[in-house]
Amino acid sequence: MTVTAEFPFIKVTIDTRGLQPLARRAVGNIAVVGSTGGFGDAQPDVPLQIGDEADARRHFTTPTQGGMNSGPLYHAVRTALLQEPAPSRVYAVPTAASDATPGPGGEPADPAPDYAAALVAAAALPVQLVCLAGEVDATRLEELRKHVDEVSKAGSARMGVAMVDPQLALGDDKNFAKAADNAYTGIKSDSSRMILVAARVDVANGRPAFDVAAAVTGAIAGLPPHASVLMKPVREVRIPLEKQFSGSEIKELAEAFVIPVIDPELVPGEGLYLGSGRCYTTDVQRLYVDVVRVLDHIEFLLKAGLIGAIGDTRIDRLGMQGLRSRIDGILSPLVGSGIITDYTIDIPLLPILEADEANRSPGQAATLTAARTERIVEVLLTVTYAGSVHFLDINLALKS
Repeated sequence: MTVTAEFPFIKVTIDTRGLQPLARRAVGNIAVVGSTGGFGDAQPDVPLQIGDEADARRHFTTPTQGGMNSGPLYHAVRTALLQEPAPSRVYAVPTAASDATPGPGGEPADPAPDYAAALVAAAALPVQLVCLAGEVDATRLEELRKHVDEVSKAGSARMGVAMVDPQLALGDDKNFAKAADNAYTGIKSDSSRMILVAARVDVANGRPAFDVAAAVTGAIAGLPPHASVLMKPVREVRIPLEKQFSGSEIKELAEAFVIPVIDPELVPGEGLYLGSGRCYTTDVQRLYVDVVRVLDHIEFLLKAGLIGAIGDTRIDRLGMQGLRSRIDGILSPLVGSGIITDYTIDIPLLPILEADEANRSPGQAATLTAARTERIVEVLLTVTYAGSVHFLDINLALKS
């Protein structure tokens, strides 16, 4: 018989099975989909990650003597990159040209970007905000609304940003907000996935001189999810003084759930800011952009943090207590970081499992049996979210 020697006296076995990588969700990645104008070396429907303006210039422009030729995609990506704070990552998806419908006189029309195919390519990208480069046509923007609704429903939550045509034809009442809401009602999202912005920028060669949608996309991406977008700066956009919205127009646009880009008198210096924080939506319960972004963020954290419980946690007292601890470990840091203010966790099976078997009612026993048979556990979470101040109502009393 061999007796094991004492040397090396202490044996340590390291078990690394508990070192599981944590899934983290980026909150500031964007995708810009659009036409290169036929310039650069980018291939249609092939996403590219763009790190800086030089990257965009290399892929989406063609040098000329003393300058360069470029299309909407280059200008949109450049504008998004120049926001401060900037997006975490910028992906660009060039479009192919789709067949164009000839004009009424039979004259050839410029081919439209094939957004549908490019948006399919963008579906797998790890992004939270998407825009179409330089696009103001309401019918074409419906492709963006379909994309964000469908992809979000499939589990990759994101929002779309669109801009109103600065040369929008007005009705007899000359009301810009009403005209915008009528023209773009087709992109209004039932799930609060769309953001519609308006700014009367100049138009050059039939296109807006500044891509407002790309600028706002980049500006929002630079903010944490719980930050309200109201009164946040927008860079690389210029609006002539005579074309800026009046006070009544700003109010009307906000009431139509369109975000106006404004230069407020109360902010020192010159600069443009978002004059509202609302989604272009039919669901007033999820009206604000930050509410949707926070819900998306919490949903991802719960899914990523609880995936390890699937197929491993047993439907017994210790298993349900462990599940509650897992959820507590996910939500408690959100309170500490100020994203949410409070939460409650209710697992209806837990009180049943904590009670003695002899003391369970027939209904409780049936509920437990059904859960174990179907292997389904219901968890009810309540999260308290404190939004930012959007309006101050001050009563000033004057006394002699």
